[in-house]
Amino acid sequence: MKICIIGPGIMEIPPSGWGAVEILIWDYKQTLEKFGHEVLIINTNNQNSIIQQCNNYNPDFVHVQYDEHWMVCDHLNCKNKAITSHFGYLERPELYGGYQSILNGFMSLRDTKIFALSQGIANIYAKHGLDQSRIFVVPNGVRTDLFKFNDECLMPDKSIYLAKITIRKRQHLAMNVPGVDFIGNNDYSIPRLIPQKAEWDKETLYQNLTNYANLVLLSDGEAHPLVCLEALSAGLGLVLSEYAAANLDKSLPFINIIPESLINNEEFVKYTIKENRKVSILMRKEIREYAEIFSWEKIISERYLPCVLQ
Repeated sequence: MKICIIGPGIMEIPPSGWGAVEILIWDYKQTLEKFGHEVLIINTNNQNSIIQQCNNYNPDFVHVQYDEHWMVCDHLNCKNKAITSHFGYLERPELYGGYQSILNGFMSLRDTKIFALSQGIANIYAKHGLDQSRIFVVPNGVRTDLFKFNDECLMPDKSIYLAKITIRKRQHLAMNVPGVDFIGNNDYSIPRLIPQKAEWDKETLYQNLTNYANLVLLSDGEAHPLVCLEALSAGLGLVLSEYAAANLDKSLPFINIIPESLINNEEFVKYTIKENRKVSILMRKEIREYAEIFSWEKIISERYLPCVLQ
């Protein structure tokens, strides 16, 4: 198949550092090409250019990977097309703000599939009246092969909070927990209260993530956070908020979910992170094996392509 993937047009693909959507788009391309498909990435914020380039390419399938490009969908000649939203608050309508107009745009599309990153998000689309025959659950995948994995944890008393430092990611909830390293660039919209370390480039991420015992992510909104899959690939356990746990098996001993009712309880958060470290450093092989569920090869073959072809 000839497949066209449309990116945000905000930063380069692949990115050199931060940029989860851009990483995902690049991983889609790399994996689909392994399966023998031809893939063109169009990465511009000029919607007229998107329409022209895509129609000139004449693909068999188009995948729009940015909410704000929904308007191009009805102008694409390709009959088989889908759009994915990566908006972090899809399951929290009370926090939509201006996003409601974009959601209304999704609802108005005539013949475009909606690829939801989780069943919870799919339920939101259905609740808003979208025809369920147009909704497909397609979670994110991860390049498990890129991440170094050590059987033994080199820093068993250390956790990593790997995320852009923003209000949504809520790093402040773990700021006073001993042994937590905060890695990520700062959007400068919040005071410099977080004891931030420098942002990692991709090679540093691939080589160094495995040194930690677990990953912490206490966001107040997420769709399907790639960083959780990256951490699993490197052998790390997870301590997550309710909103950061999409598609994960919450019964696993190395995955701890902190309920919103206790999210501001500093002692409970501290205790949970420390206990998760103890469990996770003893289960690194099991964690790495679990990560393979989300390998791009499995996601593409078992989830993505069946939805494309349906």
